[in-house]
Amino acid sequence: FEQCVCLISEQKKKRDDMEKSRQIQLVKKAKKGDDQAFITLCEDYQQVIYNAAYKILLNHADASDCLQEAELKAWQNIRSLKNEAAFNSWLFRIMANIAKSMLTKKQKYVELKDYHLVSQQQETTVSDDIQDSVAKLPDVYRIILVLYYYAGFSIKQISEQERKPINTVKTRLARGRKMLKELLEDKKYG
Repeated sequence: FEQCVCLISEQKKKRDDMEKSRQIQLVKKAKKGDDQAFITLCEDYQQVIYNAAYKILLNHADASDCLQEAELKAWQNIRSLKNEAAFNSWLFRIMANIAKSMLTKKQKYVELKDYHLVSQQQETTVSDDIQDSVAKLPDVYRIILVLYYYAGFSIKQISEQERKPINTVKTRLARGRKMLKELLEDKKYG
């Protein structure tokens, strides 16, 4: 059994390494002006970037605008990308900055979804409660929660993307969770 697990892990690592190598080659081509390579890169990450933008902006039209603006800005600045292997994080940071700017202008709210329960009715109720509660959180906590729980970024990655110290990210994540917990408990017992 352990040999099978090791073999599967090695195969996954090889696939991940091949994918990263492919990404690096596409970024190098895009930096030289190859628009098709850039389009391929954007297509690879389009769904996850769009979904994250939607989770932040709560509006399909705004998420589409954000994605389009992020891709355009990335194309205009691709030559400034120093680490080709970090294209996805770089593109995500561009999207997050644009989304934050849109939030500031429109003062929209974020949702945090993806809690899976057995009962569909329970899932809807919990999901609605979470959305309502997350919408009440200040932006600084909301964005960190979305990046961490929805987008799956590590604290270090969030720190790099937000250009904040790791301890600041940890503090905001903890405070955001605490505030969310309190809001959900108020809904449950209030």
